[in-house]
Amino acid sequence: MKSRLILIFLFFILISCYRDEFADFYSARINFSVSERIFSEKVISCIDFDLDGNAWIGSGSDLIRYKNGKIKTYKAGSEIMDISVGDAGKIWLGTKEKGLACFENEKFIYYTMENSGLPRNLIIDVEAAPDGSLWFSCSAHQIGGLMHFDGQQFELYTPENSISNRNLILGIQVDNNSNVFCFSGGTVTEAKVFKIDNKNNWYKLGGDVSFYWIASMDITSGSEVVVATDHSLSSCRGCYEDNIFIYRDGNWEIIETEFDSDALNRMFVDKRDYIWAQGVTKEGNSGYFVYDGKKWQHSGNKDLFDAFVYSAKVDPDNNIWFCTNKGIFILNQ
Repeated sequence: MKSRLILIFLFFILISCYRDEFADFYSARINFSVSERIFSEKVISCIDFDLDGNAWIGSGSDLIRYKNGKIKTYKAGSEIMDISVGDAGKIWLGTKEKGLACFENEKFIYYTMENSGLPRNLIIDVEAAPDGSLWFSCSAHQIGGLMHFDGQQFELYTPENSISNRNLILGIQVDNNSNVFCFSGGTVTEAKVFKIDNKNNWYKLGGDVSFYWIASMDITSGSEVVVATDHSLSSCRGCYEDNIFIYRDGNWEIIETEFDSDALNRMFVDKRDYIWAQGVTKEGNSGYFVYDGKKWQHSGNKDLFDAFVYSAKVDPDNNIWFCTNKGIFILNQ
């Protein structure tokens, strides 16, 4: 009996240590200084990371594999709009003119209108799911919609066969359980966020709630959806206020900001569930703001770098890679 109690005691000590180690896995410190800059002469639009530590980078029609300074470039044959690393070493590309591309064993396979019946050959967003399937936006105003590819067949979801209110899908995220989140666009005041669970059930997050326009969307580790709204298309500037919302307990909640939200552009969530957003202080100082769940921290009285940000991606170590018209800026966290 005594030995059993000792074993139980040791077990709880080990569990406690594991929890403490996991809690401290990512530093709570926010680093706003550029740790490294690469490809400074290139326009970089998108990036994703594989399990071997390679960064897969889109620059024009070039697919670049990068790791520890080693570079290899492959010609995709069309401008790369988005990249998502899938299972079994497959790299999925959304292209401007050649549809959906799969890069595997240093060869490209293209799925297009001509050979696969896609609605169009412009793919603006692509996300590989943990279950091995793929979700991508093959859409425009009143054309196409959200597509799913299980490796064998393509399935197209439109307002005609789903609860989606618009054909145009502007953003997609997939969580660790292969639940899919996306938002619609194409018509102001009618942007909605949808969830498709891993059993293919559709839900409108917030019910009938819609947004003027959604600039960006991301999800937390707990699959809470975060969106940044955008009213720049409105002819009535000052009539609306841009905000950051998080979906909790069946409702959209505003995360109060300490800066002018009118300049919101890029927003994303890091591995700590910290929210990064672009904005401007009341005094007119632009930069990035980071919300740690309690308060916002500002990068300072200037932008992080003098470049236009196309996208930002968080690597497995929680370092931030900003893809810009002047290369990639990396902020190690």
